[in-house]
Amino acid sequence: MEKILVAINSRHGAWEALSHACSLAKRIDATLNVLLVVPLNRGRISCHAQEVEEAIRKKLELLIEAAKAEGVQINYFITEGEYAQEVISFVNNNKISLLIHEADDKKARSADKELVFVRSLRHKISCTVEIVFTKKNTAKNERIT
Repeated sequence: MEKILVAINSRHGAWEALSHACSLAKRIDATLNVLLVVPLNRGRISCHAQEVEEAIRKKLELLIEAAKAEGVQINYFITEGEYAQEVISFVNNNKISLLIHEADDKKARSADKELVFVRSLRHKISCTVEIVFTKKNTAKNERIT
């Protein structure tokens, strides 16, 4: 059975990637894994950052429950650490076949940084990576194999 991963940084959601992954998982009868990565130094973050993190967590839990109600096989994990390292570790330890990553930046320079980041991940994992760009960006989904 195929295993899909959507990794979410606690500072901003990856809602379009999650939506895309839910649709795909339902269509191909795959297991969807959602990984929420929170930073290690949680005691040092501002009150506003804590509120954002909590809002993301609540929205994520609601979306997961909605996906389960629609018949999506979904697992939810929370981990503390550095985002890239946690994603690499999760992919390699759980035999993930597809990582769906959301590019959240709209500017061309930021999008280039996203691609560099994903390509650096790609060299350390053994699965296909699909990039979902936000709808505000004119680019479509891009698959890196």
